[in-house]
Amino acid sequence: MSEAATALPVRNRAGLRRRLGDLVVSAARYRRFLLLSPVAVFFLAFFLFPLVSLWRVSFARNPGGTGYGEGTPFYIPGTWTLDNYVRFFTDGFFLQLSLFTLELGVLTAIATTLVSYALAYQIYRARPLVKSGLLMVVILPKFTNVLVLMYGFLVVFGANGLLNRLLMTLGITREPIQMVYNLFAVILGEIVLILPYCVLVIAAVLHAIDPSLQDAARGLGAGPARVFWEVTLPLSLPAVWVSVLLSFIWGVGAFVAPYLLGKPELYTLAIEVDRQTNWRLNWAMGAAVAFVLMGIILVLVLVFMRFQREPVAEPSA
Repeated sequence: MSEAATALPVRNRAGLRRRLGDLVVSAARYRRFLLLSPVAVFFLAFFLFPLVSLWRVSFARNPGGTGYGEGTPFYIPGTWTLDNYVRFFTDGFFLQLSLFTLELGVLTAIATTLVSYALAYQIYRARPLVKSGLLMVVILPKFTNVLVLMYGFLVVFGANGLLNRLLMTLGITREPIQMVYNLFAVILGEIVLILPYCVLVIAAVLHAIDPSLQDAARGLGAGPARVFWEVTLPLSLPAVWVSVLLSFIWGVGAFVAPYLLGKPELYTLAIEVDRQTNWRLNWAMGAAVAFVLMGIILVLVLVFMRFQREPVAEPSA
């Protein structure tokens, strides 16, 4: 056999090894994209595509029928109109509903953050065993279904609830006290739902504070209150703002608590989406209300991110 005949397979094997090496390098270069591809497919199929479809429905016309048994759809496909958004921003009912939704978000954010910070600070200062118990108490409501948790409020605070029965049995009151179906009950329900997230965020930041800073402040003669106001609180403010953002978003999108613990005057935009879609069968208007609600939340998040990026002013010399 000639040298040329034996050299050809060797060259072929060398070229094959080079091609395999190039494939391995390419795979290593794009392995992040390959690993993220299942997440990307899931995101596109179950979030982005439904969101775009919902956006399209919000610009469709409503046929005016019930959608059941009359041969009419819930919206007219292929139509484009701004009537749904014009109605939302010109109808006093929707404007009042939007104002109350924002009011509920602000009240929920303030109340939840105050309660969360107080509880997180107690967890931060507690001994290890007590700390574990408090964390379990905070997390425990998340092991319960939201509907069961809200109906539990009715069992405890309702007109015939355990608390009212106890008060009447002890002679403190002669008739039941109205503890539900009001704004207080709605905010209390929202606090219970959001509290675990806010407490965990604030507690994590408190535990990340360097204890030597507090020790230095005490060494300079600062008392416990001054150490808190001038060292602990300023260093934990990022967690406070995150808590405000989380609770405000949750309050603006509130559905279960206003629906079960409130009354029609305390309904939110989230409830109106359900009413327009499932009660009035006006899918186009329901989609428009949903996108206005998402727009409010998006603007809030953008403002928060802009605020977080603002540089802290250096003190002048």
